[in-house]
Amino acid sequence: MLRTFLCVYRCGGVARAAGLLGLSQPAVSRHLKTLEGIMSRTLFQRLGRGVAPTQAGHLLAIQIAEHLDALEDAVTALMPAADTSSPVLLGAPSDLLSVYVLPRLTPLLSQGVDVHCRIGLCPELAQELLQDELDLVVVTKIEQAPTRQLHLRHICDEEFILVGRTGEKPYSPKNDGRRFIGYSPAMPMARRYFRTCWGIEPPSPALTVADLRTVVAAVAAGAGLSVVPRYLAQGSLDAGCLSVLHTPDITVSNSIYLAARRGRQHLPQIRTAFELLCPAD
Repeated sequence: MLRTFLCVYRCGGVARAAGLLGLSQPAVSRHLKTLEGIMSRTLFQRLGRGVAPTQAGHLLAIQIAEHLDALEDAVTALMPAADTSSPVLLGAPSDLLSVYVLPRLTPLLSQGVDVHCRIGLCPELAQELLQDELDLVVVTKIEQAPTRQLHLRHICDEEFILVGRTGEKPYSPKNDGRRFIGYSPAMPMARRYFRTCWGIEPPSPALTVADLRTVVAAVAAGAGLSVVPRYLAQGSLDAGCLSVLHTPDITVSNSIYLAARRGRQHLPQIRTAFELLCPAD
């Protein structure tokens, strides 16, 4: 019952918790009702979509979360070693996969461990990780990943820059109607940049492409402006195809992490991947 409660608390809904726990929704609801009966306290307020913890729910989660996670970690650590013939299933955005991940994973391949990669956006990959469809994923701080259920280690930081085709005038949000390109309709990079620099939301994208290298190419072709990581645009900047259209007072950056389901980071192949991809603290 406590693990069910904690899962509902962390993901904010009975249906999502049921999927993660492999239980039916009525079973999850029964667990919560039984626990509320034992405690004589209401633990969640039922909302139109999902649930919100009451004060009693918050207090219970604070008291039990660390202990339940430690028990789960201890059980996982005592499990038999994973079969090294099983491939590691890894998910990441295509640009991060090619630049940061694959070049560092060659030692794992040399140990005879196969790695099967899946390309996608961070939020979707994080959900697939929690559903045990992936072993590892690359996630970013700006994405809404369920971090309480993940073991995270820092890979690197990326700097965001606002770029346009060479010859474009500097950008100012006041009365500037130029089109923007994003790698998703939500444009989390542009949102971070605009909120940091001007305290406003960015324009809606006229074009979305779920591959940042293609976004950079579209900007160089004159399709619009974009906020992208500097490492992806640097080659085009050096070649004179792109220009930085705004220089912020404070560098706008974002942290990138490697994630596994909490409790699985001790498995040999996953632990090795963390050691290869994540700099030592």
